[in-house]
Amino acid sequence: MRASSWQKIADYQPDVARILINSFKSDHLSHAYILEGPLGTKRIDTALLFAKTLLCHNLDQDFNPCGVCHNCRRIDELKHPNVFFVRAEGEQIKKKQIKELLIEFSKQSTEPGPRIYIIDEAERFNQESANTLLKTMEEPGQNIYQIMITSQINALLKTIVSRSQVLHFKPIGKKQIQSELEGEGFPNRVIDAISEYTNNTDEARAMAANPTILSTIDLVIEIYKNLLVKDKSIVLLFKDHRDLILQDSGMTDFFLTMMILFMKDILNYKIRYLDLIVFQTETEVIEKLSERIAQKKIEEQLDSMLDLKARLRYNINNSLAFDKLLVYLERGFNHGTSSSTN
Repeated sequence: MRASSWQKIADYQPDVARILINSFKSDHLSHAYILEGPLGTKRIDTALLFAKTLLCHNLDQDFNPCGVCHNCRRIDELKHPNVFFVRAEGEQIKKKQIKELLIEFSKQSTEPGPRIYIIDEAERFNQESANTLLKTMEEPGQNIYQIMITSQINALLKTIVSRSQVLHFKPIGKKQIQSELEGEGFPNRVIDAISEYTNNTDEARAMAANPTILSTIDLVIEIYKNLLVKDKSIVLLFKDHRDLILQDSGMTDFFLTMMILFMKDILNYKIRYLDLIVFQTETEVIEKLSERIAQKKIEEQLDSMLDLKARLRYNINNSLAFDKLLVYLERGFNHGTSSSTN
């Protein structure tokens, strides 16, 4: 869901919102901006809101576009003839793309109003395309605005950076991710897990809507619950979902990270750091598991999981490695001693 107002941007990036709102109020906009920061920090939302603020005819007193007029809707759909959105073709933004963009800007606009081009992943410029763009920045022309979005500002030509106003986007906080996912109605167990895994709002939203991610979170909870009730060996339980978890490196990493977080929750319950627990919906299970195993054993289990996480980068037999890890986990809880915390 795109940010619909400058207050929404301010909730995530207060400094960026303040600078741009003041620029609109004083009618002192730069003709070139670089939106610099990590992925998922509302950079594209800000660029599109900037374009809507320039082209919407129904701005409110705080310079918020209406969001429903013909111009606003076309910008959201990346179909407005005055707004050009450029992404890399393959690995690079090529000279041909920039030349085609400049040809469009040399033509008479089909509609009145400013023209804006937004270049995503600007660090993907090659030398030729960067130099071609640089020439246009020397004399940008009236009512033309350039926005470059990047997570690697050091990869841009220094001359491009020097001709632009740089706006720095900070990583999104865990509570903000949680708030956004809550607003979209995702379950608490999913919100807690995903907000711990990523600070990228776009990635968090996509993950929360992914049925495979939800199944993986539920599998982790089921594995730990089975350590209590022993309905089924957790090795066999994992075997039933092996193809799901090992389908790609990203899903494998997510599963193991969730296993680690749940084990950390057991440790945090053991030492009474209750406010650090991630899986808040499973506090009862976490409490019972913490009573069945010594602190030293929990730390040993965590060490084994972290060791496997490091080894996943190498060419190992993932299936066998997880079987061994789960056997070790099962034995640890079957033979754990609740009386010791050492």
